[in-house]
Amino acid sequence: MTSLTPFSSSSSSRPDRRSVLIGMGVASLGAMVASPAAADGPIRGDGTALRLDFGPGPVAPGFQQVTARTAYSAERGFGFADVAGLAEADRGGADPLRGDFVTAHGATLLMDLAPGDYRLDLTAGDPTGTADIAVTAAQIAKIAPTAAAEGEILELSFELAHVSEQLALEIGGTGAHLSSLVITPLAPRERGDRPTAFLLGDSTMQTYDPYWMPQAGWGQFFDRFTTAGLAVDNRSIGGRSSRSFLEQGRLDEVLRLMRPGDVVLVQFGHNDASWNRPERYTPPADYREYLRLYIEGTRQRGGEAIVVTPVSRRDHDPETGLFRVSFPEYVEAAISIAQEMRAPLVDLSASSRAFLDGIGPDAATEVFLHAAPGIYPNRPKGVTDNTHFQEYGAIQMARLVARDVAALDLPISGRMALHASADVPAPVGGVEASGASASSLELSWPAAADADVYRVHLAPVGEEPVFVGATAGTSFQARGLAEATEYEIRVSAANEHGEGELGPALRAATAQAIARFDLGPADSPLAEGWTRVSETTRYGAAPGHGLRGAEGAISRDRGEDAGDFVARDFVARFDAPYEFVVDLADGAYTLVATVGDALGSARTELTPPGGEAVTVAVDSGSREVVLPAQVVGGQLVLGIGGRTGHLNGLTITPA
Repeated sequence: MTSLTPFSSSSSSRPDRRSVLIGMGVASLGAMVASPAAADGPIRGDGTALRLDFGPGPVAPGFQQVTARTAYSAERGFGFADVAGLAEADRGGADPLRGDFVTAHGATLLMDLAPGDYRLDLTAGDPTGTADIAVTAAQIAKIAPTAAAEGEILELSFELAHVSEQLALEIGGTGAHLSSLVITPLAPRERGDRPTAFLLGDSTMQTYDPYWMPQAGWGQFFDRFTTAGLAVDNRSIGGRSSRSFLEQGRLDEVLRLMRPGDVVLVQFGHNDASWNRPERYTPPADYREYLRLYIEGTRQRGGEAIVVTPVSRRDHDPETGLFRVSFPEYVEAAISIAQEMRAPLVDLSASSRAFLDGIGPDAATEVFLHAAPGIYPNRPKGVTDNTHFQEYGAIQMARLVARDVAALDLPISGRMALHASADVPAPVGGVEASGASASSLELSWPAAADADVYRVHLAPVGEEPVFVGATAGTSFQARGLAEATEYEIRVSAANEHGEGELGPALRAATAQAIARFDLGPADSPLAEGWTRVSETTRYGAAPGHGLRGAEGAISRDRGEDAGDFVARDFVARFDAPYEFVVDLADGAYTLVATVGDALGSARTELTPPGGEAVTVAVDSGSREVVLPAQVVGGQLVLGIGGRTGHLNGLTITPA
C-alpha cells in the first residue's frame, strides 16, 4: 500500500487520527492526508457524477481537468496526495479524453465524496505506447493489474459502497496512464420483502462443508433460531480479521447487497490478535476503528449493525475451573465502540464464558473440536482444538447469540425462535440403514424433540457400541467399517442440558466387495485382495479393467507416513478428464472412491454411470466418497476430471 506524504501548507492540512481512519478506510495509519472539504463543498452528494479528465491537453465538456500538478486541496475537493514523480503527456487527436493522460503509478488520488454507492468508470492507456494499471479503492483491490497493448485504451469499471467522507484511489501498475474517471451515484436501495441478517466474522462463525465434520461455526446454525420472516446470509470465513475482511472486499460486497431494514452481525477479534500473522494482525485500537466502518457503512444503507464480542476459547484457570476472558483487549474495544456509537451489542464473550463455566472444562471438550483418532475420516489422527467448535458447540453459541438478540428490543428481536427445552432429549428410536458399502453404512432416523445434535454409537454385534461421530442432521454415514460385518447401532440426542440415553439398537451389515482397485505406481505396496492400477494400466478386454484417455497421467507414492496402502499413493491427470473402466454385469452398485494427496491439495470431479458429477476437494490427506452407480451395457465407466484428477482407490459392491 502506498504511504501518503505531507502536502505543502498551501494545499493541505494534517488531520487528526480519526480523519485518517475514516478518509482512508483505516489505511496508512499515521500518514498525513488532506482534510475533506466542508459539507457544502463543490463535490458532494448532489446526485450528479464527478467527471475528471487527466492530462495537459484540451478538457472534455462537462469534465474537470487533473494534471500532473493537481495536488489535493480542500477548496478543489480532489487531487493527488503527492504530485512528486507524476508525469503527463498529450498525444493529440480528436478525443480530448483519450489523447492525453497522467502517468500516476504509485500515486494516491483523493476525492471528497459523500458516503453512498457509486459506479466508477475509468479509461487508461497511451495512444502511442503500452500501459499497465491497477486500482485499489479504500484499501480494496478493485482492478487487478491490467495491461494494454500499444495504442489500446482500457475501459475499466467497478462499483463501491463508499463509507467515508473522502475516497482514496491508489494507482498501481508499471504504466498507469490515467485518462479519465467518472463517478456516478447508484440508484437508492429499496426495502426487501423480508429483512436479511448478514453474519460477518471468522472461522468460529463460518459455514463448513460436510467434509470438515464435525467442525462448525455458530453462524452455520443461526437460522435454527430465527423465524421464516428473516433470511440469514452467513458471509463469515476463516482466517479473517476486521481488517483483512475489509481489504479483501468482503465488507464492500455485503454493503452493496444489503437493503434498508437488513441487519449485520459483526464478530472479529480472534485473528486480529494474531500478532505473528501480519496479513491478519490488527491492534486493538485499529480494530475498534474498523468496527466503526462496519457500523457506519451499515447505517448509511438503512441497516442496523450489531457488534458481537469475540467468542470464548476453551481456556480456564486450573485452580478455579472458571474460564478466562479470551482476547480481553478486543472485547473491551468492541464494547467501547458499541457504546460510543450507541450500536446494539451482543456480549458473546460473556455469555459463552458463563455457559462454559456452567458445564465445566471437561464437558467443554464436547463443545470444542475434540475428537479421538479414527472417529472422523478427515481427521484420522484425531484433533484437539480449543478455539473452534464441533456442531454441538456451534449450536449452543448460536442459541446464546439468538437469546441476546431477542433481548435487544430491535425489529429483528421478534424474529428469533429460541426453542427452549426443559431437559435432555428422549432416546432416539426408528434408526434405519438405507445403504451399505464394503466399509460404510448409511443411517437415518426421525427428528427427536428438543435435540440439537445426535450422537452415533456402534460396534460389531457382541461388542459394546462406542461413539463414532455426531451430526446436527438426522442422517449419518458411518465409515471405516469392516467388510461383510454385522454391526449394532444406537443413537442418542443432546441439547443444552446434556446428552440423553441411547435409543434401541439396530443391526445392519456392511457389504461384500466384488472388486478393489488401488491406484498408484506399479511398485507401490499393495494390500491383499486389491488389484494394482498404475498410470499405464490401459483398459483391455483381457484384464477387464483399466484407464481410458489417460495419456499424460502421473502416479505418486507418498510413503508409509501418508496413510494406508490405498491412501498413500494415487494416479492423477491435471486439467484433463479420463475414465476408469470395469467390465461388470448390468445393475446397481455402490462405489467407494478414495481421493487425496498427503503432500498437497486434490481437486477431483467424479462422475459415476447413471449419477451426477461430484466434486471432491481435499487440502491434504485423503477422503472417501460413496457414490451410487448404475451399470448399463456391461461396463462401469467412472469419469475422472477436475483440476488435479486424483484417484487413489476404488471399491465396488452390489447395491
